[in-house]
Amino acid sequence: MFDKIIKSKSKIEWLGFMGFLGFMGFLKTYQGESQYIFFGFFGFFSYFFTGYIAREIPDERMINNCKRAKYAMMKWYSSLMLILFIFVILNKNIFFVQYVPMKVIELIVALVFALSLILNSILVYYYDKVD
Repeated sequence: MFDKIIKSKSKIEWLGFMGFLGFMGFLKTYQGESQYIFFGFFGFFSYFFTGYIAREIPDERMINNCKRAKYAMMKWYSSLMLILFIFVILNKNIFFVQYVPMKVIELIVALVFALSLILNSILVYYYDKVD
């Protein structure tokens, strides 16, 4: 596996090693708090998959698939923003959430970041193999 990464033209697979930093989310700080933000690094494991796809398909198709995946990801981010705005607007009348701990917000942000990186890799694969 490492020989293919070293010899490949695309060095994007090196970002996959940042995924190991995600395991630091299981550690505690000196105060005993969890470090949930490190769970966002698990999304970088998807770059191993993206680099593998980049080695397998020609450059022109890869560029086209990445553009289509980025367009689909913009739809994903837009829908997340829409959900957030709807929640903020309806919170006063329907949900009545007055306080959310910072650790919950940190965990949600980390998981959404990791999910978006993984979803981007899945979309690149989908546009190459299925479409």
